[in-house]
Amino acid sequence: MTYRLDPAKPMSEALRQVAFAELEIAHGALSTPPERHSGVHNARKCLKRLRSLLLLARPGMPEPAFADLTDKLTTIARGLAAARDAHALIDAVDKLHRETGAGPGVGPIHSLRAWLEKRRHAAEQNLEKSAASDAMRDLLELRPAFAGLAVYPDDFRSLAKGLRLCYRDTRKAFQHGFASDRDEDLHDWRKGVQHHWRQMQLLAPCFPSELTARAEAARTLSQILGDDHDISLLSRLISTPTMVFGTQEETAAFLKRCRKRHKALRKEASRQGELLFAERSRPFAERIAAYWSIAAGGAAKAAGEARVDNVVAFGDVRTPRAG
Repeated sequence: MTYRLDPAKPMSEALRQVAFAELEIAHGALSTPPERHSGVHNARKCLKRLRSLLLLARPGMPEPAFADLTDKLTTIARGLAAARDAHALIDAVDKLHRETGAGPGVGPIHSLRAWLEKRRHAAEQNLEKSAASDAMRDLLELRPAFAGLAVYPDDFRSLAKGLRLCYRDTRKAFQHGFASDRDEDLHDWRKGVQHHWRQMQLLAPCFPSELTARAEAARTLSQILGDDHDISLLSRLISTPTMVFGTQEETAAFLKRCRKRHKALRKEASRQGELLFAERSRPFAERIAAYWSIAAGGAAKAAGEARVDNVVAFGDVRTPRAG
């Protein structure tokens, strides 16, 4: 996988290497119309990974450079969001019914799903008309901007601070989200969990066994919170006074099932969040910094040994004496 920082490289070079790879993958994903939907999904994942990288590097960057790159990534992602979001809600309807044991034609679901299908079709038409080509153009224009990506000092110190701040904010969002139990607050926590997942992927080379497992745990938690967010959107949609998908009784029954699913998802998210964010931010960041220092030192030693092996020791060469 290309989304890994190389401990053997100067930090700025390692960051640019990852960024260029993600831009290339995103552009390639959007350039194949027969696979446009999966392409949009893959491109949006690349954009999210780039934003997680920038947040990690932010303390070592000039703030205007960070803000400019982040704004450009957000603009591109926004242009691709409608088609993907419409598809995600259809998946959420199907998943909710599989998990609650009801068929897709029960209650208001049939008309809700039909409305979502129309919404997806309209979004995909817009995607084919202009959104995909606009995104590809903007991705090409981003490459020169990322060519100037650099951190000072050009080592792990900037990233250690970025990691500590991101982890601290996500840990606080976890506590706040479950204290308020508001959909918006839990969604904010989810965004932090997603950044943490991707930052663990970036840093995994310094301790693959531990950080790969941590990235997978954060990914699983993100999926749980994503399911919770999708159900919140469905509940809001079906409760809109101007949108009628069934009788009052059918709508009430559907919302009851949503609340039941919310309860189960949030219970599991809380349990996993307690485990994932048990450690305080400073010792967590210091521990990862120590891992990186060891990995970078090992890479430098290996590189030095490789250079020595390639040197011909001319003093040891024996030549016959001239006759």
